[in-house]
Amino acid sequence: MDKKQAVITTKYVINGSKIVYVFHSQEGWQFFGKENNIEEGDSLVTSLDNIIKSNPHVADILWISEGMEAWINDGKTEWQCKFRS
Repeated sequence: MDKKQAVITTKYVINGSKIVYVFHSQEGWQFFGKENNIEEGDSLVTSLDNIIKSNPHVADILWISEGMEAWINDGKTEWQCKFRS
């Protein structure tokens, strides 16, 4: 896996929000915090390496296939995954 690949996230994650939702689409990876009502202007592009460095717990789900999503609930340590419908 190329850790230098570009991924989509939000300014909230870049500023320290814990990642709680991940989507692996055909276009690539998307990482989101627990913030609601995210707007297009809140999105940013960074590297997968930066995501892993700031949120090491996402390394546990980087095996998910394209079309899958993963989420982790507050206070939990295990990710849940499924194909996005």
